[in-house]
Amino acid sequence: MHTLGNRWGILLIIAGILSACATTQSLQQVAQMNQGEASRLEASGRLQDAPERWKIILTIDPQYPGASQKKSEIETKIKEQSNRHIVAGKELMQRRDKQGAQREFMAALRLDPLNRETLDQLYQSEQQLGEQTAFARPSRKGGAQARSEAHQGGDAKSPPTEEAEEEEETGEDVSFAEATALFRRGDYLAAIDAFNRVLLQQPGLREAVEYQKLAYYNQGVAYIAKENYAEALRMFERLRRIQPDFKRLPHYIQTAREKLADQHYLAGIRQYKEKKLKEAIEEWDQALALNPKLENARRSKERARGLLKSLEEIK
Repeated sequence: MHTLGNRWGILLIIAGILSACATTQSLQQVAQMNQGEASRLEASGRLQDAPERWKIILTIDPQYPGASQKKSEIETKIKEQSNRHIVAGKELMQRRDKQGAQREFMAALRLDPLNRETLDQLYQSEQQLGEQTAFARPSRKGGAQARSEAHQGGDAKSPPTEEAEEEEETGEDVSFAEATALFRRGDYLAAIDAFNRVLLQQPGLREAVEYQKLAYYNQGVAYIAKENYAEALRMFERLRRIQPDFKRLPHYIQTAREKLADQHYLAGIRQYKEKKLKEAIEEWDQALALNPKLENARRSKERARGLLKSLEEIK
């Protein structure tokens, strides 16, 4: 019995050594692959994607040679290039070249999706250059006129009934003026709830629908700025139910999904470093569900599954 216990203890020690060696070697390979990918992205002009690769490397090894400096250098380049596009866009707006201005602002937004100044400039380009769209603030019409248009078959689309029921917290009535006051203060979550109540009282009210769409959009962008990508995605998906073709919505949905996938990927690496292989695999599964093109997550998942199988065979 004593001999059998000793053999079992030795097997556990061997499994631990194999796990530690495989983990260290695999993580080093992941870091090297991400370094190569970061260099490739930078060389191909996709600066906006390169910092995420260096962030992954620093999560694996905070002392990785040159990683911190390289990440800072690329982030500085992104800011400089983004600012150049913003300046160019402003100049084109002064010449009333709307398409040219928006091309510059979109170029800046591709480099830095979280740049609030760029988003504000896009709002202004819609307002100042004479095109009223869902991306611009809606014009204020009288409530009676809006209700009449809705009754006559206007194109305003109210949120699904279950959505309103999900978000409604109390049965209190809210006026349109109170709801817009919340929106102007930047309290978009409260505004969404308030406009839901307004629409329960006045279904199809055009101004309420337009403001609510903007509230979903702005709250989603605010969540992205705070790196709360799960909640950002929830806001954008709700907006998509109301207006699938809302300006720049697909861009932000894709951004939120990719950023959330990266968060799960990094969480998987942290679990892997702690030798929690099953938890790491679960994180990488979630990452791949959000972004099937995330090959690093796929490769890491396969390594972890192989290592888990080997350890189970040893036991």
